[in-house]
Amino acid sequence: MVQEVVAANVPARLALWRMLLSLDLTRRLDYRGPVDDPLLRLVDEPRRLEARLVDALWVRVVDVPAALAARRYATEVDVTIEVTDELLPENAGRWRLRGGPDGARCGPADGPADLACDVRALGELYLGGTGLTALADAGRIVERRAGALAAAGPAFTWHRAPAPMGTF
Repeated sequence: MVQEVVAANVPARLALWRMLLSLDLTRRLDYRGPVDDPLLRLVDEPRRLEARLVDALWVRVVDVPAALAARRYATEVDVTIEVTDELLPENAGRWRLRGGPDGARCGPADGPADLACDVRALGELYLGGTGLTALADAGRIVERRAGALAAAGPAFTWHRAPAPMGTF
């Protein structure tokens, strides 16, 4: 069972996988990793890996402004999000988020919300693995200002998927 594969750079990571996949007398390899792990592209027949998605990583935001300010964003973003939270009333409210790749600020907002969601959807969005539009299509995020999804969506993505998300 491989718990984690960590390397200094991509060539070293690929070399580790090549070594692991070439071990004699190995019938099965269990591994949980991100959905964008290069492993699926290293093998000639990726379907034989029997990759599947499993629940493995959950985030519950307990301090909305601190969490949103601590995260970096792929593009510049200026959005007001109305959050509901039945467990922690101090999370509920409208929060203005301004940020980008170098950092962010988030605090209470007086104006109308651009987007609205509950804290569970915010946790999923916070990880950067599920797009804003996908969450809106599922009814988990509501667009209150026309164009807000398209404007804010790219900011919540990231160049790597959150991990662990998959198992092989």
